[in-house]
Amino acid sequence: MRKRTLLGTTALAVGAMVAPGIAAAEEPVKIGVGGYMNEFFGIGSVDGGPGTDLGNTNLFNDGEIYFSGETKLDNGLTIGVQVELEAFQSGDQIDESYVYIQGGFGKAEIGAVNLANYKTFWDVVAPAVGVPINSGWITVFTPMPAGFGDGGFFLSPLLTTNLDVGDDPNSINYYSPRFAGFQFTAGFAPTISGGAANDQQATVADEGTQYHNAWGIGLNFNNSFNGIDIVMAAGYNQGSVPNDRSALGADDFQQAKIGAAFGVGGFSIAGSYANQLEGKVDGANTVSNEGQAYDIGAKYSTGPWAASLTYFHGEQEDTIATTGDDEADSVVGAVSYALGPGITTSLSLFYGKFEDEGGAETDATVGILGLAISF
Repeated sequence: MRKRTLLGTTALAVGAMVAPGIAAAEEPVKIGVGGYMNEFFGIGSVDGGPGTDLGNTNLFNDGEIYFSGETKLDNGLTIGVQVELEAFQSGDQIDESYVYIQGGFGKAEIGAVNLANYKTFWDVVAPAVGVPINSGWITVFTPMPAGFGDGGFFLSPLLTTNLDVGDDPNSINYYSPRFAGFQFTAGFAPTISGGAANDQQATVADEGTQYHNAWGIGLNFNNSFNGIDIVMAAGYNQGSVPNDRSALGADDFQQAKIGAAFGVGGFSIAGSYANQLEGKVDGANTVSNEGQAYDIGAKYSTGPWAASLTYFHGEQEDTIATTGDDEADSVVGAVSYALGPGITTSLSLFYGKFEDEGGAETDATVGILGLAISF
């Protein structure tokens, strides 16, 4: 009941600010184009155990094109829109797409977008100037052992500390104004995936088979004292279990995360921890992505050069009836050089060890050359 009251109050407040006098914009929204392209090429050694023959070269590309624009109304409110197009063939061709209203009350978003505490938490994960290992796509450089991540590992504690209820579900988000460095965030998604995967964007949930009524809150702090930059963030998410899983003993899933970053001069250090206290389970209540993760790392930059060292550990339950967890450990050292505005090249040395609860294991050592362009 409190959650519904909060959402209703927020909607009424925003509506009240927009409605008086039917405020007009000086000019319509004009769309601009931006985005990024990342290209990584790796050469290394991969050991998948006896009888395996795994490739030792790989190529990974990732990119998006952003279409975004905004306008300011006569009453001072800013109205904006953003649509993100994947720059490669994908089953999820449009990534985030949302509109927002911003003013003295803060900022409200509505559309296909991650919950607010997901966006603000990236400031406290361990820094990386080359290949980021606090991310699900690191697996492209290392074939996973059989059975690894059966409970789903995208946005789960097996491969990241930045947990979320789903991948860009249709949601409503709120970001408060910043007071003395503090900011509060809140978000709500009517429905997310029915299983352990995270790609459902329907707006009307089948409460019998889908996780639904997911919400999240967050608190972050960003300020400087005597030349020391301090950033802290924490978040909590929860979603209701489908009735078919509840009948088998599953519970509402819950996520909590916390992190901090400190910087002085060109040096910074950061670390974060996440715990999926109750995991999502499959329809038979046999597989779960309950687990925990943490990372820590440091970065130094001077002029166009930067270097970083990062460690990540993640684990999750996977098959409920099997003793033990799936586990992932990885470390990467990297150096980067800014060739020009928005153009950076990097060299990363990556080591990863991935173990399935059933005993299968993959070890990899890979050197990765990267080129990142933002525009």
